[in-house]
Amino acid sequence: MAWREKIPYGAHVIILFTLSFAALILVILTTFSSPFIRSIDFLRLPSTEGATTFGAFGWCSPDFCLPNQVGYEFGTQVNRALTGGMMLWAISIIFVFFTVIAILPLLFVHESKALRTVGNRVFFIYTMTLATLLVVVAWLFTIYGWSIAHRAFELADVEVELGAAIWMGLVAALCMLIVSILSWPATAWDGKITKANGGAGARGVPQMPSNGYYHYKRTTREVVPRV
Repeated sequence: MAWREKIPYGAHVIILFTLSFAALILVILTTFSSPFIRSIDFLRLPSTEGATTFGAFGWCSPDFCLPNQVGYEFGTQVNRALTGGMMLWAISIIFVFFTVIAILPLLFVHESKALRTVGNRVFFIYTMTLATLLVVVAWLFTIYGWSIAHRAFELADVEVELGAAIWMGLVAALCMLIVSILSWPATAWDGKITKANGGAGARGVPQMPSNGYYHYKRTTREVVPRV
């Protein structure tokens, strides 16, 4: 997309890193919701004694927390098919983490020559695509499944409300969707392809002039002609 090339290289990389890192934190918090973090949950049953909260790997009432496990049940409203699917959030952590790792070298492209050989568009595209797909599917499954549970509790005349993990998952999905739209900077270092071309076409990669040599400093760049 031509409009992506109009985004300054530095801004493009910072946006990618910020959004992917934010998505990583949100996915981790969503995964380690109640009973790990009781204040983060998918569904909450408020009461005068204290709320009962439902997370990815268990639930907590005011006086009891279910031991952490994959796939649990609570009455007839919350079943294993729903809670077992929350494992998607845990899997998502892996690929969102690798997406962050893939972007990280671009933050230092102006600082270290060695890191320029690490940038790999193919690795980024694969991990970012899988991460985006998993996070979006996880959120769609989450909102669908917990909405059904929400409705089931209401039919049983039990007061219930959707928890923060639902909306944290939504923000994580939106962050990854934006990352997938922006994608790899069009002229950033691209692993073997750019390396084979001697760095041609990669913004931020200094080129060796034909009549001089490249002199690099942390804050300045200058070409010193040969005498």
